Amino acid sequence: MKALRNMIYSLAAITTFGGSVGFAQNPAEQQALVITADNLMAGDAQHQEMARNGGDPNTLLKGDVVQYRLVFTNVTDTPVRNVEFNDPLPSGLLYVAESANADRGDVVIEYSIDGGQSFSARPMVQETVAGEQVLRPAPPERYTHVRWRIEGWVQPGAQVTAAFQAELPDQTPSQKSGE
Repeated sequence: MKALRNMIYSLAAITTFGGSVGFAQNPAEQQALVITADNLMAGDAQHQEMARNGGDPNTLLKGDVVQYRLVFTNVTDTPVRNVEFNDPLPSGLLYVAESANADRGDVVIEYSIDGGQSFSARPMVQETVAGEQVLRPAPPERYTHVRWRIEGWVQPGAQVTAAFQAELPDQTPSQKSGE
């Protein structure tokens, strides 16, 4: 994964109730949702050395952490409510525990461990312990998607910013657990 800096995407996974959100067809027009990704390690010694040797200092290396920032803008002329948007974790990256946030208090953050089929503030997995089936919180490295639900109204032109971090692991999850 190269050059994560300022990658911008339009995300089609936005739903609203009580209003509608249009998506800009022209890149010069304002988009309802813009996602940027920044390699937080791009300025460290390893990346600086890469740049000195003619490489791209934004190249994602094992152990690097990427900050994803999602900015939703109500591009309509009317208030909207119950806006929901989700972001799948890029393949190969693991969610950094407790890194998801939003700039409003009426935003509910939920996670999926099943490819975005279902969401929960605390996804659970079933495990066998001493011959008994028990439910336990899923470890963050099992998360596949992050979803933000804005429960209040978003006024015309207003923005809501959400973010999370993901890491390119040094090892695969099974290597970390010793499997």
